[in-house]
This record gives sequence, structure tokens and C-alpha cells, in this order.
Amino acid sequence: MTFGIAQYTNLTQEQNNWINDLSVELKTFFENRNYGEDLNQLYFGLITVKPEFDQFFKKKRPRYLPGERTSYVDGIEIKSNNCVEIDCKIEFSQVSNLKKDELIEKVCNEILTESDSLTRLSKLKKFDFESYMSDLKNYLIDKKYTK
Repeated sequence: MTFGIAQYTNLTQEQNNWINDLSVELKTFFENRNYGEDLNQLYFGLITVKPEFDQFFKKKRPRYLPGERTSYVDGIEIKSNNCVEIDCKIEFSQVSNLKKDELIEKVCNEILTESDSLTRLSKLKKFDFESYMSDLKNYLIDKKYTK
């Protein structure tokens, strides 16, 4: 399964780098795992913007895009296959001054919480939610990212 975290933030470059490192790490962890044929790609959009930009970055409902698709964003071709996109929104004031460990824990907890929405996607039938959640939780606990 392909896993990724896209960032829409006003955090510092250093904080963005920490989250990007987490995304790469989770991508590597999940790349050889399979939880059923209905989900091949799982992307979390992390929204952490200053209050003055909140109106432009609303949290959207989780989306399931079944089958193979090709779309174009700003002229760039993007291919997806059985893809889920989930938004995570964290108030900027809650994370803007956090140190690395605290920020990563906050982001990981948000991903765990928002992962529950996978159970509410009615078209996502052939997906082993329990195994996915178990693997994610155990990995985050083993890495001491969450408690």
C-alpha cells in the first residue's frame, strides 16, 4: 500500500521537514503491506494554517476514488488506483511552538483518529481495517511516536 502525508501548513521549514520525514518513514513501512484489493493508496492531507488562512483550507470529507484514474493538477499528471484521501486539521496555535517529539505525537494521534473514517466509506468493502489499524498503532508505539 502506498502511504503519504501532504502538508498544507504555515509551520517552520524545520517542522515541515519533521513531518515529511515521518511521511517517508510511514511510506516505507506500508509499501510492502496489503490490506485488501479495494485500497492501494492512502493519503492524509495535514492542514495546519494560521487563522487568517483558515477560510481557504476547509477540512473535506474523506474521499474514496475506486479504480485507476488519471487527473491533472496544474498541468501535472497524477495517477491513482483505489485511493483514499483523508484530511487532518490541527489548529495552528496548538502546534506552532511544539518541539519535534511533541509535534510528531500530535500528527500521529491525528492520523490515528482520522483513520477511523475508513470504516465509514461504504464503497471500501475489501479492506482489512483491523489489520491496518493494528499495524499503524503498533508501529507508532514501537517508534515511541504515540503512547
